[in-house]
Order: sequence, then C-alpha cells, then structure tokens
Amino acid sequence: MSNENLTKLIDNFNQLNFASCQQLADMNDPEGIYRLGYCYEYGIGVEKDERRAFTYYQKSAEMNNSNGIYQVGYCYYLGIGVDVDKHKAFTYYLKSAEEGNSMGIWKTAICYKYGIGVEENNDKYYDWLYENSKYGKCANCNEFNTQKAWCQTCDPDITIQGWTSGNKEIDDCMKAIQLRTNIYEVNIKKIGEGGFGSIFSATWLDGIREIKEIEKTDKDEDDDDSDDNKDNGNYMYMRTRKPSSTVALKTLSGSKENHDFLKEFESLAKCGLMGTKLKIYGLAQNTETNEYLMAFQYADNGSLYKFLSKNFQELTWQTKLKLLCDISNDLYNIHGAGYIHADFHSGNILQDKGISNVIQSYISDMGLSKKYNENDSKDCIYGVMPYVAPEVLSGQKFTQAADIYSFGIIMLEMSTGQRPFDGYQFNDELAVKICIGLRPEFAPGTPECYVKLAKQCMDSDPQKRPYAYKIRDILNDWYDIIKQLDNIDLNNEDVDNENSNNEDSDSDNKDVNIIKRQFLAADKMVKELPTTLPKHVY
Repeated sequence: MSNENLTKLIDNFNQLNFASCQQLADMNDPEGIYRLGYCYEYGIGVEKDERRAFTYYQKSAEMNNSNGIYQVGYCYYLGIGVDVDKHKAFTYYLKSAEEGNSMGIWKTAICYKYGIGVEENNDKYYDWLYENSKYGKCANCNEFNTQKAWCQTCDPDITIQGWTSGNKEIDDCMKAIQLRTNIYEVNIKKIGEGGFGSIFSATWLDGIREIKEIEKTDKDEDDDDSDDNKDNGNYMYMRTRKPSSTVALKTLSGSKENHDFLKEFESLAKCGLMGTKLKIYGLAQNTETNEYLMAFQYADNGSLYKFLSKNFQELTWQTKLKLLCDISNDLYNIHGAGYIHADFHSGNILQDKGISNVIQSYISDMGLSKKYNENDSKDCIYGVMPYVAPEVLSGQKFTQAADIYSFGIIMLEMSTGQRPFDGYQFNDELAVKICIGLRPEFAPGTPECYVKLAKQCMDSDPQKRPYAYKIRDILNDWYDIIKQLDNIDLNNEDVDNENSNNEDSDSDNKDVNIIKRQFLAADKMVKELPTTLPKHVY
C-alpha cells in the first residue's frame, strides 16, 4: 500500500472513535468489527495491538465484509499480526475483489502481474485492471475516474487553491464539489438568519452536477467514448448538469478569517463521507468581501419546527416515525464520524420533498460541531436552552450523549407539535429546573413505547442514555411495523396473538401488535395546536 493510500485510510479512521467501534462490534456488526481492528492496528483510542487487529479483521472477513477480507490479505502480505504468507494474501485479495472491493481489485491485478502468491498471468492482470477502470479515464490527466464520469484529482472546475483540510480524502471531496465565485446571479433571497451567519436561496446558473446512465445500443458499441461519455459494460455514463438549480447559500460573519467557516465545511464534508444525507455542493468566496459562501441542498419545506407548526394536524405517526428515522440515521453517521453536533434542535433539521414526493429530514448547521475528543477553550454554553442537556447546563462539556438528550427533546416535540417549554423564560431559573429533572410534557395519547424511549434519551445520567445506533434501530423497527398496519380492533386484546403460528412466535407477535395498537390509537387522538406560535426565536 502506498504512503498516500495509507495516510488516506488512517485519516478516515481517525474520524471514528474506539468506543463507537467497540459498541458496533459488540452488536456483531461486520463493519464495526472491521473498524475495531483498524483501531487496534493503528492505536486509535486504544493501545496498538496488531495480533488483536488481525483477529478482528479475520472475524469480519468470516462475516463476508469485503473490507475485512481485503485487510486480512493485506496482513498476510506484510506480516501484520500474523506470519507472512503471499499465497493466502492473494487468496484474500481475490475474494475481496470478487466482492467488488476496489483495493482488492487493484491488488489482485498486481498479484497476477508480478506473480505474488499466484502464477504470473498477464491476461488476468488486464482483466482485473479493466474492472478497476470501469468509470473510464479523465480527459484532463488520463488517470482513471474516481466516480462515474468524474475525476476528483484534477477536475477542471476547481477554483479554490492553496487550502487543505489536512485530510486527503476530504480534499478530494472538496475538489469534487467546489464552485465558481460568480455563478449566483439571479433570485437571491434571504431565507434565514442566526447568531453565526445568514442563509440565502439562490439560482445556480451552471446547475447541480448529474450523471445520466444510458443503456448502450449496437451503434454505441462501435463508437469511441467522447470526453463526456464513459463506458461501463452495458451502460454509458454521461456527465451533465441540471441548469438553473435552486440551492441554499450560507455566509458566516467574519468568515474572511476563514477558520470557523472552513471548520464547518470540513465537518459537513467528513460527515457526508460517513453517510449523512444533506448534500453539500461547494465552497466559494465573495471576491469583494472575501467572505466564504457554502452551497448546499435547498430544503423546500424549511425547518422541522416550521414544518410541524404548519402541518402537525395532518401528520400521522407513520410520517413522524419516518422523519425521526431520517434524523436518527444522520445523527448515527455524525457520531460515527467522531463528531458531536452540539447545537441540535428542530430549527437545525431541514425538511425536503424527494422525487417520490416523500418528506425527508436532514440534520444541518454544523457550525458548533466538534470532534468527540476536542477540548473547548471557551467557558460558555452554546445551544438553545430547552434542548441542552442538564450536565452541559451544569458546566460539563458537550458529549455525544448530550446530542442524544437533544434528540429526546425532539421526539417530545414531535408528539406535541410545539416547541419545548413554550411559555417559559429561558433564564437561569429554567436551567436549574432542567438540571433537577424538569422535562416538557408529552401530548396525551402518545404511544407508551415511544415515551419510554424518549425518556431514556432525556435521562439525567448521560451514561444511561442509548447510543444513536440503538435509537435508529428501534425507530426503524417501529416504522416497519406501522407501514404494515392492518385493521385491528383497538379494544380487542385477543388480536395480539391472532397471527401467532407457533409458541416461539407468540411473544414477538404480541409485542408487534401492542406497538400497532399504541400508534393506531395515537393517530385517532385529536391534535390541537395553539392559536399563536411561541415568541422565542431559536
């Protein structure tokens, strides 16, 4: 492995924390087990132990995790935690390649080229090399594209030079999404403002990048690829743009000093690499003021707070759970990247309608986010008081558990349609009450299972709050149950066992039907909103 690739991989895993990896591994998650091995190999959050690293890699490989399979081959090749065995190295490289692992594909080709652990075979070398080049070559640098029809190494649209995040993977991500500074020329409207900057909507004249996948015809088989069309077997990838796209622009007061603003951009980019859904399109700079602009996905339904205030009476629990599944998945990925949001409330959750007209939720505004092990030198409390965990109000540092508390408050808000502690003054008196156990009330008829989970999230003891992955899994289970709701008699408890096929399934079926009954009953409750909205601005 080259030093460049090694650095890239180490940087990627430095975004994780050992505790999260250990937790996933304890749940028998193959990717979590693989990541835990990486922590042991490089001493990330734990004492370096190559033999233990190899054991975890091998376990994830046995669970058919392609990264784990590749890494076992890598260990056999270099003797990391195990004796060198070039034949076994090749065997694992090949298996990972067959699973589609890009590094495995490359290593398999190299093994065939130089006879490492296998007989030299030039034909197979080129076969596997072709597999690694399925996105075609860049017309600019003649290297293989890193995505469908796009080269992240030397994209001709790159305009911001001379700055690095210190992480090659993030720099590559930034290269893929940087923008020109003069493309927002029409329909600029201010749509929001906070203590740290302003938000605008604008028309991006060049348009959002898109990849069109076109099925090849007989004629295409005889044509050479153009610079814009890349061949991949039965399909051609055409790079294009969606002209005059609406995007959101964020400015930050004093961002010409750039550090805080670029830190937020870096946080969003890193979390995006780990799977958060809000799309970040690029970074630009106002040439007149030297302030930075960040372009990201425009959410046409605004914040969760505004969405609830306008639509609460029409929302079913199925929709509410769908939104919470989206939010919990984003939070899981933020925490998986080793970050704490630290300003998590319904004003920082955006709602957007996708192609299928289904509402989706996205966590936004990472301006106050920080790495889980990052010390905050500023002796002050950030955030919106009703969402801030009691231990933080008491002077302790933000942790990922503090984000979980905020999620519990958001769950409560989803049950009432109102901001928490509406009518209270946000002052020291309220802070003290929160610290000694005061919590907002749930709406009448809120499902008991839902209340129980939200209260666990809002527990005064951070150690008793569930991890983000656990919340995500529970909410997804409930959502799957609700999606398959049948008509049941809310007053007939015998229905709990009506679908039982054997004794072993009785308990599970009963639990499922209890959950069904609770959410159905909650949907039948009359939902009322106050005639006036809270005066507090979040």
